[in-house]
Amino acid sequence: MSTINVAEFPIVRVSIASTQKEKNQDQYFADYEALLQRGQTFVMINEVSAPDVEETKSDKVHMKKMNLWMKKNREALSTQVLAMIQVEPDPIKRQVALDFQVVFQKYWGHKLLVVKTYAEALDLAKQEVEQSELTTK
Repeated sequence: MSTINVAEFPIVRVSIASTQKEKNQDQYFADYEALLQRGQTFVMINEVSAPDVEETKSDKVHMKKMNLWMKKNREALSTQVLAMIQVEPDPIKRQVALDFQVVFQKYWGHKLLVVKTYAEALDLAKQEVEQSELTTK
């Protein structure tokens, strides 16, 4: 199940499930939209291996919903989400995620950062938030 945890806002922990395991992602996108409606900047940390891009693309119903959602929320995504930080301990999967950064940013409107551990992700998230606070003052 895909989830969004805002207990440590502006650091938001997410878990993104494969569309093969969870066909209905509606609640995740509703929660994500509610998060964007706050109008505040934040960083997302995903500790679960990212879903396979080709697998996601093969689910036409999911892709149609996601593309419509993206169009509706593109501006908020690019201005409020400072970064998505992917925790990936596996070196091969980590390299795949690193190679995907440019495509990810074009699609989602914000950067993808990839690290090996949650501790690295948390440090990086804090840096992103601090940097954002400095530039908005």
